[in-house]
Amino acid sequence: MCPDVRPHPPAVLPLAAELADFIGGAVSISLGSCGAGLVPNLTRGLGCRVSADRRRLRVWLAASASAALLADVAANATLAMVCSLPATHRTVQLKTRDARIGALEAGDRDCVARYRAAFVGGLEALGYPAAVMSMLVAATDEDLAAIDFTPHAAFVQTPGPAAGALLVAASGEGHAP
Repeated sequence: MCPDVRPHPPAVLPLAAELADFIGGAVSISLGSCGAGLVPNLTRGLGCRVSADRRRLRVWLAASASAALLADVAANATLAMVCSLPATHRTVQLKTRDARIGALEAGDRDCVARYRAAFVGGLEALGYPAAVMSMLVAATDEDLAAIDFTPHAAFVQTPGPAAGALLVAASGEGHAP
């Protein structure tokens, strides 16, 4: 089991609507895992969908570039997801111990395509070349994989004095991002 994935009260769920919109938006997504030897693995996410009840997430990734992370998830169900908006550096981290590799569903490829366009467009607006930024989120439809999970902990990770604070649930418990 990876260290530092302590369970927190279920106050993180459901996610606040604004947080769900942020996570499902044009954020930069990094996914982290670790294996039996506590060796970390990292890959880029290719979009995230939050369930209607804001209790479950589905994140997509390129399977060929994420073999070690997918193996870790299959072995121990532990995953961390960091979402950061490049324009503001607002960053949140979600952790889970129930991650599962899921089969692609109808509409998943369209969600990934919309994410790519929004993510690249956001970076292009900041002056980064679209052709280069597109490479960050490149994957063929056949190479897409999905991971489904329930966030068990959510933290503010925006640089500053609130970094590390537990995020607010829809119930109002925790700290504001």
